[in-house]
Amino acid sequence: MIVVDIGNTNIVIGCYSKKKLNSIIRIKTHEKKLLQILNLNFKLKKIFSLNLDYKICIISSVSSNATNEMIKFFKKNKFNVLNINVNNIPKKFKFKYKLNQLGADRIANTFAAINKFKKNILVIDFGTATTFDIIINNNYNGGLITPGIKISHDALVTHASKLRAISIIKTKILIGNNTKDSMQSGFYWGYVGLINGVISKIIKDKKVKPKIILTGGLAKVFKDEINYKTFYEPNLTLEGLYLIGILKYA
Repeated sequence: MIVVDIGNTNIVIGCYSKKKLNSIIRIKTHEKKLLQILNLNFKLKKIFSLNLDYKICIISSVSSNATNEMIKFFKKNKFNVLNINVNNIPKKFKFKYKLNQLGADRIANTFAAINKFKKNILVIDFGTATTFDIIINNNYNGGLITPGIKISHDALVTHASKLRAISIIKTKILIGNNTKDSMQSGFYWGYVGLINGVISKIIKDKKVKPKIILTGGLAKVFKDEINYKTFYEPNLTLEGLYLIGILKYA
């Protein structure tokens, strides 16, 4: 089975063989020559020669242009393709959310989280947006959406003429003595404060202590500063898409 998470910034493709994630391919979402890059990656990694579990492609997407190209590519290669939404997934859990507004990646994360951690879960996904998704007693209860740290960084650099781009890294410095150190400290410790503050508020509001799952590109940067026990699951969305594929077609 092939699973594809099309985000605002990156496309992550997972290839499952013998029930295991065998290979991961990452491509920029707005790559102009997407089909050519897909073909090249699949040939170099010999994806179509793998003993795939099913000739199925399950897609989670927030970008219609990239999705259309992806569907075209896999249908040409004789795959059964499912671009998931809340109406075409297995009806396994309840989603307390305006259904036509619920992102496919958050649906996939919910399936994977419940399958692995059962109930009372908080999923924090560090993507283009940083999302907090609350699962209580096996039902999706909604969440929060905050600007992702990279988007915040780019907005600041764009609108402040004297500030230059920096790398987002863990820093021991709190009080910077130059612009670069000040920015790195502000972004790192500012987001640490945001994350811990939101978690604390959710625990107080919901009166549960959820299992906290971290996923997404920058999760590993922040995981050691969170004031609660966490589980780092970098491939959570891919695992959720694979599970949806199994439940739907197996």
